[in-house]
Amino acid sequence: MREFRNSFYRVPDSPLARFGLALLGMAILAVSFFVGMVFLAVAAGLAILGGIGLTIRNWLVGKRRPEREDDPLRVEYRVIRRERDDSRRP
Repeated sequence: MREFRNSFYRVPDSPLARFGLALLGMAILAVSFFVGMVFLAVAAGLAILGGIGLTIRNWLVGKRRPEREDDPLRVEYRVIRRERDDSRRP
């Protein structure tokens, strides 16, 4: 029966082939790094543009909105104090 443990990948015996594989590995790492940097730059640019757009929108809409006199945070209330009845507690 054939042994499959070492048949999937064998390191080449030639030093030139090893050097070429090392260069290929470094090139793949460099390309993947730069592709990741491009995606990061695009995402950061979109986030910055979105932030600028929302800021301009809030700035323009905020000036057009008139102040209302019926502010929902201004309310009238009355404090009711109840004396504590300790005799009801079990």
